[in-house]
Amino acid sequence: MATRRALSSLVRAASRLRGASPAPRPRGPLHRPSPSGYLFNRAAAYATAAAAKEAAPPAPATGKATGGGKITDEFTGAGAVGQVCQVIGAVVDVRFDEGLPPILTALEVLDHNIRLVLEVAQHLGENMVRTIAMDGTEGLVRGQRVLNTGSPITVPVGRATLGRIMNVIGEPIDEKGDITTNHFLPIHREAPAFVEQATEQQILVTGIKVVDLLAPYQRGGKIGLFGGAGVGKTVLIMELINNVAKAHGGFSVFAGVGERTREGNDLYREMIESGVIKLGDKQSESKCALVYGQMNEPPGARARVGLTGLTVAEHFRDAEGQDVLLFIDNIFRFTQANSEVSALLGRIPSAVGYQPTLATDLGGLQERITTTKKGSITSVQAIYVPADDLTDPAPATTFAHLDATTVLSRQISELGIYPAVDPLDSTSRMLSPHVLGEDHYNTARGVQKVLQNYKNLQDIIAILGMDELSEDDKLTVARARKIQRFLSQPFHVAEVFTGAPGKYVELKESVNSFQGVLDGKYDDLPEQSFYMVGGIEEVIAKAEKIAKDCFEQFSSIPHHFPQNRAAVSGQIHAAAAAAAAAAEDDAAVPSFRPPVSPSVEPSHRDWLRGIVLTRSGNPKERLLPMKTICGSLMHELQVIWDEVGEPEAARDRMLLELEQECLEVYRRKVDQANRSRAQLRQAIAQYEAELAAICSAIGETTVHVRQSNQKACGLRDELGAILPYLEEMKRKKVERWNQFLDVVGRIKKISSEIRPANFDPFKVSVDQSDLSLRKLEELRVELKSLEKEKGERVKQVMEYLKTLHSLCVVLGVDFKKTISEIHPSLDEAEGPRNISNTTIEMLAWAIQRLRETKMQRMQKLQDLASTLLELWNLMDTPFEEQQAYQNITCNIAASEAELTEQNTLSIEFLNYVEAEVLRLEQHKASKMKELVLKKKTELEEHRRRAHLVGEEGAIDPSLLLEQIEAYISTVKEEAFSRKDILERVEKWLNAREEEAWLEDYNKDDNRYNAGRGAHIMLKRAEKARVLVSKIPGMVDVLETKTRAWETERGNEFTYDGVRLILMLEEYMVVRQEKEQERKRQRDQKKLQDQRKAEQEALYGSKPSSSKSHSTKKVPRNSTPGVQPPKSEILHSKTIRATKKTEDINTPSPGHKGLDTVGLPIRKLFPSSNSSTLLEMETPRKPFSQITPGNISSAPVRPISTGGTEENRTPKTFAPVPTTPMTVSPHMQMAVTPVLTAKAVSVLSYDEPELTSQEDTEYSFEEKRLAVYLAAQVA
Repeated sequence: MATRRALSSLVRAASRLRGASPAPRPRGPLHRPSPSGYLFNRAAAYATAAAAKEAAPPAPATGKATGGGKITDEFTGAGAVGQVCQVIGAVVDVRFDEGLPPILTALEVLDHNIRLVLEVAQHLGENMVRTIAMDGTEGLVRGQRVLNTGSPITVPVGRATLGRIMNVIGEPIDEKGDITTNHFLPIHREAPAFVEQATEQQILVTGIKVVDLLAPYQRGGKIGLFGGAGVGKTVLIMELINNVAKAHGGFSVFAGVGERTREGNDLYREMIESGVIKLGDKQSESKCALVYGQMNEPPGARARVGLTGLTVAEHFRDAEGQDVLLFIDNIFRFTQANSEVSALLGRIPSAVGYQPTLATDLGGLQERITTTKKGSITSVQAIYVPADDLTDPAPATTFAHLDATTVLSRQISELGIYPAVDPLDSTSRMLSPHVLGEDHYNTARGVQKVLQNYKNLQDIIAILGMDELSEDDKLTVARARKIQRFLSQPFHVAEVFTGAPGKYVELKESVNSFQGVLDGKYDDLPEQSFYMVGGIEEVIAKAEKIAKDCFEQFSSIPHHFPQNRAAVSGQIHAAAAAAAAAAEDDAAVPSFRPPVSPSVEPSHRDWLRGIVLTRSGNPKERLLPMKTICGSLMHELQVIWDEVGEPEAARDRMLLELEQECLEVYRRKVDQANRSRAQLRQAIAQYEAELAAICSAIGETTVHVRQSNQKACGLRDELGAILPYLEEMKRKKVERWNQFLDVVGRIKKISSEIRPANFDPFKVSVDQSDLSLRKLEELRVELKSLEKEKGERVKQVMEYLKTLHSLCVVLGVDFKKTISEIHPSLDEAEGPRNISNTTIEMLAWAIQRLRETKMQRMQKLQDLASTLLELWNLMDTPFEEQQAYQNITCNIAASEAELTEQNTLSIEFLNYVEAEVLRLEQHKASKMKELVLKKKTELEEHRRRAHLVGEEGAIDPSLLLEQIEAYISTVKEEAFSRKDILERVEKWLNAREEEAWLEDYNKDDNRYNAGRGAHIMLKRAEKARVLVSKIPGMVDVLETKTRAWETERGNEFTYDGVRLILMLEEYMVVRQEKEQERKRQRDQKKLQDQRKAEQEALYGSKPSSSKSHSTKKVPRNSTPGVQPPKSEILHSKTIRATKKTEDINTPSPGHKGLDTVGLPIRKLFPSSNSSTLLEMETPRKPFSQITPGNISSAPVRPISTGGTEENRTPKTFAPVPTTPMTVSPHMQMAVTPVLTAKAVSVLSYDEPELTSQEDTEYSFEEKRLAVYLAAQVA
């Protein structure tokens, strides 16, 4: 039997999972245990799911039935089972082994006596979540299993919920069975998108006078009922449900959030009695669904029940397109529950102890309550105000979300006025003349103005009393008290408490009734007649009933007739005199006239004084002669009666008739005076009200004529004083109105010009109740802003037209046709042009389109011009032919703004240029061979300049011209990459020239003589030494860069066919050999000096030839012995000159030896040793005797000894060794250095500069040779 039950339970669970509803089977009411077998079925289903590890449990439906929830994680962990780790009140910590469920996911506790749903609120670590329980956690223990449903809390929605009561998780609690439906939605959903929301404004009539008149509700809006405890929030909501839900064609949803259970029961029974909810077979005809999370439930349920009720309402709005009424009682309990949840989760409280996420929690609920294009949700929310403080964070945060606020005042409720709505603090966005109309708006503002004035006068009344108020203020107070009581209204839901039937007042009747009160039509009615009634007809009926009751009361007074009729007559006259004396008090006249008894008791004389009123001067002075005349006449009548013997009965009858006739005459006169006074007062009040309205409208200070005119002694004088001032104010109002019409007319005109599509002539309206200078100035500021905007738009349109005209001129497009297509008014010479947004956008679009066309055509024209230039350069087109297309080629690098000539980019002009390019292309094809040869010549020139050796056969003359040009571009590119290295090579070669010159200069013995230009040579030698010292660095840098270039290119760097690296290495070798040779010569000199010193020590010093003539003064001769260096320098100069003549035909430094590929490097750079051997043709042993035989056979010319040639350069030459050959040709051809300009630049100097080097050291043998030659010449 148990097995059969388990199998049947599994089948039911499987069928339920396969159905459209993802929600688990709901439980019964909270007060009874779960249905029999429910827990067993759930446990069996979960056990089966856990056993089948490969088959994942079915996830909740996510189609249209469920809608879009807020859980968007890809991993939901549906079907995972965790364990309870900790229970702290309503907070339960659950551990999961694999993956955590997302926030807001619903978890269900297994093996529990009731269905307990937990909602994930926080993630703790990697495998634990903290949840909030939606029901009590009694009986929950550690280790108890918890199932992850994979979705938020899901509740049933649709028509099946109508007439039912359910809790926060969608379970029915009305003991009417399960809710059978196929539609379920998660309670956590996103708000409708902005584009889906509607903005239509329509008033929702509630039948409550104070609400409909002063703070009307918007259909599809959010209304808040603010009030403290016990001021009637719930009663007002129940009345709204009674008035609106009954007449409402759609559905209603009531969400009870943390309120008393008694109120929920009362509401449920009342809806059943009113027919909103129907039971039994007619349950489908119900119009309301109830969702309760009362104050005895955990904070999690109270925090989510509002979302549950809203989810039910959203389904009716979105799925069925209904206008839904959503009643929430109480939003403060929603905020309070979230605060408790926040505290349980361990969050730090914010202001006044509320949760830090107060605005977020409330916004998540309020933003979903809105009107969409499918339907609307009109929400009425009761909001408890703690300690009647509207600045408390909870109610203050709610204000921003509401469209209308109804504030319930405790002070008004203490006056016994219900509903206790504060007419001054309650507001609504619907209170606008554009929505309600001028009549409704003006009436509402007039009521608020009277009530505000009464509120301002209450302090004066409390201190000084009513007697100290002016007549205007007394009238204001009287009307305000009537309006205040007229705002009260009996409710249907309070009939059981008050015994008075409830009243539903139409909107039009409310507006007309209050407008009549403002106009003074009901000033004669007592204020008691305005209390707890519906419309104005009930007020009149109640006033008549009060009058009737008073009449009956005074009719019941006993009448006593004294025997002495003369005494009666005296009492009547005394009463009349007393009444006349009391006429000064201006007491109000009752609306009823009870008959006067012929005999009045002293206790009723005051009443008689109250019904006789007069305003004619001093009544006492007038009654004294009247009293005397009446007494004499009565005495005369008594005498006549005595003479006649009239019986007492006849006398009594005649006195009674006389008394009645007198009273009737008095009554008629008093009534006539009363009517006249009332008419005057009413006229004065109307004129004063009109004057006050005009002054208020035009912003003038209201002048109280009665106070300003102290000489006025009556109502007629007051009326005469008011009328001129009133006429003046009317004239000012007409003038002000004309100014408003002028400004508004201009605003409408400019607005229609600027925004013709969105222009609404009724949107710009003028409220005649506000014609103040401030309002006029605001309109003028708006007009000025519009005029400024219009001016900017006109300027922008003109700039666009100017730009468009210039583009059309350049492109050859018809300008008039183009602007006519945009708008016909743009082509009109006279009249206003259209400056709307559409026109400006179309102009901008046209300009953009033409600019794109211009850029395309300009690019095409520039490409054609480039092609023309290339073809002209290829074919050497004469300048005369190019001149015809100069206007084309001049724009080859022009920008878009520089092309302004007419038809420069027209289609005809482009076709013309294209034809010329085509002609040149054809001509180019005919001259292809000639062009190929020309390009080959150009290629060779580029090679020569880049010092590149061409490869034989690299370019075949039969190749096409394009291939040759491609090869030329390749050579140019390589030349560009070699540029830096070639510049350094040139600097190195120039430095070598300076090095060669410096060597020659150091060999010149006359370099220190004070001759012409000697200082210049010294400077140049100095600079040359500096430059020569930099040569090793130059070589290193050049070698580094060359090797880097070769590494990057993977090719050798050649200079005129010779690898540059080899040239540099060879140069450094030669330089090192020269240094070694100089060192060897210095060592040899030292050795010779040492030997000479030894010989002189052995043989003695040789006498100088110049000392033999010391005793005899002879003319000074320029002998070689005196100036041997000069003779040697001249000799070397002759030798070098001869060398120069031999080397005249040698090539330049760029070509000598360097571009000869076949020559070996040793031939180009002979070593100093070999050059020395060549120069020393007849070697001589050291210290051998100098004879003519071992002297060089170079011709020697004697030097003149004349005194005139004393300072001239000697012409004899000493056979000194020639300068060794170096790489530089200038070293081989150089003569004695002189200051001459050279064509070859020396590094960065503009002209050659002379540098110096240390003096050349000569050997002892060379000096002996010089002395010997000088002696021979002598």
